[in-house]
Amino acid sequence: MMRLLLQLGAVGFSMAALLDPLWMSGLGRPIAWQRDVLLAVGGILCFYALIRFRDLL
Repeated sequence: MMRLLLQLGAVGFSMAALLDPLWMSGLGRPIAWQRDVLLAVGGILCFYALIRFRDLL
């Protein structure tokens, strides 16, 4: 179960960090870079946890 949550978090956070600036620029809104950086860091941390604890999951 934890492996599934980490995989969903890694993919979800990474995709959100990549697609959010495109959506915001398409809507004519300013891009919130702090939010995008935090989403990218969350995705990287989920990937790290998946790799670090792959034997336990």
